[in-house]
Amino acid sequence: MAVPCPITGAPMLTEKVGEVTIDRSPGHGIWLDSGELYLITEDARHAELPFWADLFRREQSPPVDTGRRLACPHCGQTMSLESFEGVTLDWCKKHGVWLDAGELEAILNNLRLEPGYLRGVALRLSDMRF
Repeated sequence: MAVPCPITGAPMLTEKVGEVTIDRSPGHGIWLDSGELYLITEDARHAELPFWADLFRREQSPPVDTGRRLACPHCGQTMSLESFEGVTLDWCKKHGVWLDAGELEAILNNLRLEPGYLRGVALRLSDMRF
């Protein structure tokens, strides 16, 4: 059964990001089940990029709609707003996270700014909840 988009209620499409299958609502964002954000960021950490790719990288902070409260597409509970790598995401403690369009890219960008991330020493236990 397709997971409903927490914004529109329409069934989301599934697609692969590396080895992870995500749910995407075109134009709105993506749903990541618990642990999938960690897997995606680990895949990105090991990705080979040209040496110049990080030369002009700057932190990205997508806009936040603090007045919006989304329901988890699995349990219907109101998700909390949580900050992760400069991005505010909607988080269900039981099921996963909702990332608005562009937020995954901002997280991956911001992680690359951490010197220890590429060496693998920046893993924080609190990040594993996502």
